[in-house]
Amino acid sequence: MEKNNEQKFISIRFDKAHLSSIGERLYSQSLDLIREMVANAYDADATKVEIKVDGEDLVVNDNGSGMDRLGLEQYFTIGSPYKKANPLSPRFKRMRIGEFGIGKFAVLSLCSRFELFTSAEKYAATVIFDKNDFEKRADWSVPVVEHIPDGSNGTRVTLYRLKKSLSVFDLERYLTNIFPLHDRNFSIFLNDHKLQAKYIPGERFKISESTKFGIVKGEVVISSLTLAKEAVGIGIRVKGVLIKRETFGLEVGHDVSVRRLTGEVRADFLPITTDRSNFISDSAEYREFYRLLQKKLRRVVKHLQQTALSYQDKKAEKILSDALSMLKEAVKKNRDIFIMGDLPLFSRKKNKVEGTVAAESIIGMSLGKKPARADQAEDKDLKTALKEAVKNLKPHLRSRVRTLLRDDHRVVKKIKIGGAEFLVSFAHLGEEERESFVEGGIIFINRDHKLFKNLENRSDLIFYHLVRLVSQELVKFSQPKNLEIAFDWQGKLIKDAYLSIKNLDSKQ
Repeated sequence: MEKNNEQKFISIRFDKAHLSSIGERLYSQSLDLIREMVANAYDADATKVEIKVDGEDLVVNDNGSGMDRLGLEQYFTIGSPYKKANPLSPRFKRMRIGEFGIGKFAVLSLCSRFELFTSAEKYAATVIFDKNDFEKRADWSVPVVEHIPDGSNGTRVTLYRLKKSLSVFDLERYLTNIFPLHDRNFSIFLNDHKLQAKYIPGERFKISESTKFGIVKGEVVISSLTLAKEAVGIGIRVKGVLIKRETFGLEVGHDVSVRRLTGEVRADFLPITTDRSNFISDSAEYREFYRLLQKKLRRVVKHLQQTALSYQDKKAEKILSDALSMLKEAVKKNRDIFIMGDLPLFSRKKNKVEGTVAAESIIGMSLGKKPARADQAEDKDLKTALKEAVKNLKPHLRSRVRTLLRDDHRVVKKIKIGGAEFLVSFAHLGEEERESFVEGGIIFINRDHKLFKNLENRSDLIFYHLVRLVSQELVKFSQPKNLEIAFDWQGKLIKDAYLSIKNLDSKQ
């Protein structure tokens, strides 16, 4: 039997009934459909979009360029290539958001009838789209009523008898988050209320990078306060519209809470899904973008950690200075406690009167940061003193103290008692190290001790413990063989130290 090689064809058809189901399949929530209408207004160079939710109806009205007859035909063409062929709007040169031409039919999942009125100087018309009437027709046409133009421009879309109720509160939050309200040439009004972009206080880090696919620009914000759920993550905008927020894995292995991470970046080259809710994540463009943002966020985290350490150092320095100042006043009142004898560390001068104590001065300098010019000489002297102290230690102690002094964020203070000088080092020594100890006359206070870690936000309690520990080591110098007497003296020093504060406050 001879085969028939005649070429035949099968028609591709599309059932009208599925037109309204597109929205339900492609858009996860009704608010996305409103976004599509506002996006069309943005693409049409509108400077103002007015949304009114009134009972069962919803109206979206804009003052954009409007459409002529040809524009209407393109508007009702699914997948029209017009916006791809003309990616910039004529007036403001906006990157046009619309791409797929499906959103206008997606609103049929929200209502069964909508009307579109448009005016473009010399043309004006109203298109009526009724789902039931459209499905009964043999063709794909919809009725259009042309009007006498009045020279105005703009488009108004009215959705009748909404199937789902819309929360004005949710709609405001959604639109405020999605659209570029910082653009001075674009504003949105919801029930006559102008939506405003919200400013989030915090530390800001600018991003401006070029990739082989395009530019990435924006800023990362570490908020001063914990953020609402919808504001967490870096907002990624494509053509002005926020697609999603992403944390870029920051929640894994970092101290910074993602509940404080926000900001926005724009990357118009990123390929997005049809409903604009996500990216084509396995595309080369998105993979390079993701790596770039991860790298930037690592730098941000490192900077924040350094800033936090610097702040903690300044705070620790202030508390230690205040604690030593209190002890100076207490020592003045208890000169009989200290018989200098053989005090440790390095003595620069002899006491003028044997058996007396003069708490002459406290000179402080935080190591690991650049000092002010006036303090450079003192800083140099303090560092030299530390080196000399280590040199004078016994060999079995020298290596340990050198290790302890490697902490770049240690806070070191020098206190002079009579002719003897003591160094107090408030340093990160590890959780396993003791709370305090003395090596070669240097009093070490451990900032990593669990007691201090648990109280790091309680300056008053840390202050007390510093007074307690420094006074403890001082009295041990004077009574190394009789701790009962030593700790009795310590109690007197702490009492007089706190009384000196009370007296100072009363004078003020």
